[in-house]
Amino acid sequence: MSYMLKERALSEDTRVVTVGGELDMGAAPELRGAVSRALEAGASTLMVDLSEATFIDSTTIGVLVATHQRLGLAGGSLEIVCCEPNLLRVFEVVGINRELSIHATWDAALGAFAGTR
Repeated sequence: MSYMLKERALSEDTRVVTVGGELDMGAAPELRGAVSRALEAGASTLMVDLSEATFIDSTTIGVLVATHQRLGLAGGSLEIVCCEPNLLRVFEVVGINRELSIHATWDAALGAFAGTR
């Protein structure tokens, strides 16, 4: 396994999924499962921390986009923490940097959803 994944609750309705390493088609099912568990636990805000990620492929991007859409339909939000230039470039090239809420720091991500409450 060339990736790691951790889950934790920040509050009753806010969950964090931290993923690092190479996020490819091997990591996508586990990320999808972590997202499902968070939403089933009642999360309306999900933070995905990509600070330790070194690579992301289309399957993982697909999980993030589907999560964004699912939370948006339910009135929630997906906040992504990502400061890795190569990953940010992938988001830009694919064109989803305008759709997803991507923040360079934890503080910025926390502020984004705190302002919506």
